[in-house]
Amino acid sequence: MNSSDDAKVAFAKRLNDTLTEKGYTQRGSAQRLKREAKFGISDRAINKWLKAETLPDHHNIEALAKFLGVNFNWLAAGQGEKTTKPSRDDLIQKIKAIEKSDKDGIAPNSSDPEGTQRVPVDYGMVGYIPVISWVAAGSFSDVMPVTVDDAIDWIPRPQNLSKRAFGLIIQGRSMWPEFKPDEIIYVEPEISPWDLKDGDLVVIHCTDDKQATFKQLIMGNGPEDMYLKPLNPDWPDQKIVPMGECMLVGIVDSKVTRYR
Repeated sequence: MNSSDDAKVAFAKRLNDTLTEKGYTQRGSAQRLKREAKFGISDRAINKWLKAETLPDHHNIEALAKFLGVNFNWLAAGQGEKTTKPSRDDLIQKIKAIEKSDKDGIAPNSSDPEGTQRVPVDYGMVGYIPVISWVAAGSFSDVMPVTVDDAIDWIPRPQNLSKRAFGLIIQGRSMWPEFKPDEIIYVEPEISPWDLKDGDLVVIHCTDDKQATFKQLIMGNGPEDMYLKPLNPDWPDQKIVPMGECMLVGIVDSKVTRYR
C-alpha cells in the first residue's frame, strides 16, 4: 500500500467514524449524506470516499467539515483537534440566547444574588462541561445559579459523566501530592451519600463556609458515621470533620493535568 492509499484509508476512517457518531448507519450513508449535506455530486462518488477508493477535493472536504462540525485540517489530514473549543464570545452568545428564550421557565431562588438568571448547567454545550469557581460549587444545586463569569473554562466531558458534571481547579496543597495546584478535577454531582465508599474523594460544602472544599472520605461504622480529612500528611490543619456538618456537592471522578 502506497502513501496515497494510506491517505485514502485514513480519511475514510475519520469520515466513517464521524458519521457513526452523528447517527448514520453503514447502509445508505452515502445517499443520506448527499441529501442532507446537499452535495452536487452523485452518491456513488460519496460512496467511494467512504470505501477509501478516492479522496474528495478541497472544496468538498471543506463542505464536509462544515456540515459535520469538525475542523478542516483534522478531516483532511488528521492534524490538530477534531473540534474547536468555542471561544468566550461564542459562549456568551449561547448563554444570552438561553437567558433570552428562557425556554425551561426556571424560577430564581430567593437566595440567588439579585439579577441572577438560572440556566441548565451545560448551557447547551454538547460534549463540554464548565470549569467553575469553588464559590459557585458551594452553591451548586439541581440548577446552578450562574452568571457568564462563573464558567472559568470549558473542558471535554468524559462519556461516563453526566451532563451536570463540572470541573474545579485545585487550589492549595491540602490534597498534595496526588492533586497539585492548577490541576483540574472532574466532579460528578449525581451521587447520593449512601453510594459513597471508604476512601472516596469528594467535594463538599460545610456549614458556614463560603465555598466548597475537597477532602477524602473516611467511613466509620456505617453511612451515618463518615468523616473528612486532607490527603497531605504534612498539611497543618489535620482536623477530621464529621460528614454530617457538610453537604455533598459531588464525587471526584478523575483529573486533567495541563502543562501549558
